[in-house]
Amino acid sequence: MLNTIREHAKGFFAWLIVILIIIPFAFWGINSYFGGGAADTVVAKVNDVEITTGEFQRVYVRERARRQQLLGENADPSLLNDALIKRDVIDRLVNSEAVAQAAAEAGLRISDTQLAREIIQNPQFQRDGRFDGELYARILNSMGLTEKEFEAQVKQDMLVEQLISGITGSEFATDKELQEIATLVNQERDIGYMILPARDFSEDITPTDEDIKAYYESNLDRFALPEQVSIEYLEISASDLLGNVDVDEEALRNMYEVQQADFIQAEERRASHILITVDPDADEATDKAARDKALKLLERIRAGESFGEIAKAESQDPGSAAEGGDLGFFGRGMMVKPFEDTVFSMAVGDISEPVRTNFGYHIIKLTDIKARQGKTFEEVRDALEQEYRELKAEDQFYDLAERLADLTYEVPDTLEVAAQELELEIKTTPLFSRHAGQGIAANPKVRAMAFSPDVMEAGNNSEPVTLAPNHVVVLRIKDHRPTSHRPLEEVKDEIVASLERDAAREKVKDLGETLRERMAAGEDPVALAREYKLEWHEAESVKRDDSSVPGEVLRAAFSVVPPASDQAGTAGVTLASGDYAVIAVKAVRSSEAAGGEEDADDFKNLILRKYGTQIGNGTLDGIRKRSEIEIIQENL
Repeated sequence: MLNTIREHAKGFFAWLIVILIIIPFAFWGINSYFGGGAADTVVAKVNDVEITTGEFQRVYVRERARRQQLLGENADPSLLNDALIKRDVIDRLVNSEAVAQAAAEAGLRISDTQLAREIIQNPQFQRDGRFDGELYARILNSMGLTEKEFEAQVKQDMLVEQLISGITGSEFATDKELQEIATLVNQERDIGYMILPARDFSEDITPTDEDIKAYYESNLDRFALPEQVSIEYLEISASDLLGNVDVDEEALRNMYEVQQADFIQAEERRASHILITVDPDADEATDKAARDKALKLLERIRAGESFGEIAKAESQDPGSAAEGGDLGFFGRGMMVKPFEDTVFSMAVGDISEPVRTNFGYHIIKLTDIKARQGKTFEEVRDALEQEYRELKAEDQFYDLAERLADLTYEVPDTLEVAAQELELEIKTTPLFSRHAGQGIAANPKVRAMAFSPDVMEAGNNSEPVTLAPNHVVVLRIKDHRPTSHRPLEEVKDEIVASLERDAAREKVKDLGETLRERMAAGEDPVALAREYKLEWHEAESVKRDDSSVPGEVLRAAFSVVPPASDQAGTAGVTLASGDYAVIAVKAVRSSEAAGGEEDADDFKNLILRKYGTQIGNGTLDGIRKRSEIEIIQENL
């Protein structure tokens, strides 16, 4: 596109381009130009519902941070496999949407009361054991979510849980089943084994050049290198400009005068309530019964009974009942309107008539008032200075960003001119592919721009790319490496090691099978082990979870058919290390589950959970197969 503009930017065509550029500026601003607009791209579709990059990025960022925390601050970043995390996140989002749709089709619903209770009881939104509306709003803001978006997300999660728990909780097992499983789980075996090390068989193996070449040619995919580029780029960020701003004290005082109303802490009120719940769409009789109950409680309070004690015994609000109905201090806009209007019309000590909201009927007692308070200039000066710096830095950013766009467009074959004019450093990245990169190349917008025809094929500077609000880069290709394969000489040592390892495994397996057959024919395993300078290990009465025996050996031993009374059963297995284990099973003893009734219940619950997990996974697979699912990998 830029090539066409460059070739025809004269006369009428040039004026047309100017007009087309000015119009979006007028309506959406310069950030829309730099970032390509505010619309989210789609990363997946489940039937007719779209999952956007915004949703995906929010979950991806939290999941990556969670895994980073699990690994520790000093963990190797390479352990965080971005491709794997992205795959897990998109699968989770797709599964959630597909199951939620299936639940809705099945007629399942989450009421507003259920949703409110779930949020109020969430410890993340509580302070001193009670729901805090201000904390709730602040956390949602930090997550980049509106209340409506978050509540829709919670409602979907609850709907998914309702369907899955309904299915997984319906599983059962008969007493006979449980007894048979318990007998198998608690089975004991007497075993013996020896391990043949593969390393003892690698010394005489020398792959030929023909072997190496044949392996290389038949495993070319293993040595493939994707198309890669490295870029050089110029970066402008408003946050980097904060230190360049000279603070004007008089301007700060003018800001204080203009914004003084913002530094006044609004009046807050503290109230307690008793809630009798009733759904908003309840019939008249149900609604009347709830109101009558509230009126009877009000009569008891007016007769002298303690409001707090009645709240503890009768209130159906799980978040405040234990505290005598206390809701703490709150300001306007934090409670539903009928409740708020009543509270802010009362005097301290007043007790209201029953107030109807979507949650039910409330009896409200106003317990305290915190008058509105103002802050002095000195108290808010630091905040004003930060705001002043941000505003001035943003002004500088827009000016620099516009000049950067102009300079890199007018001289499209280098960043040097713009770098010198704007006093910017030309930065570079390592090589990266279309699907993964480090640093700014971890951003999919940067990778998409780097591999665009105008940048990669035509060799031009890119259009400005928005990495975040008030943060843009312009890039160009520094180096380009097409799809290729690592040369044979580079991977020769890897191939030799792989061929030696495979050959050693075959040799040790051949010998191991020979020893197993001799043992099965009746030869003494101790004597066989001594003949080959190996160690024979004995382990009696081992169970499936015995930690004294290598796990791979133990699993193989329990896969052997129980032997006849006069002969041991045998098995051989190649271990992950390449070594080979020869195993003899001498005796098998059945054992019922030990312990009393409590242990039996624990075992039954364990089996039912396993059954539930299996049927849950099966249900999810079925829902996915019935759904039309499209995952757009290039947008991840």
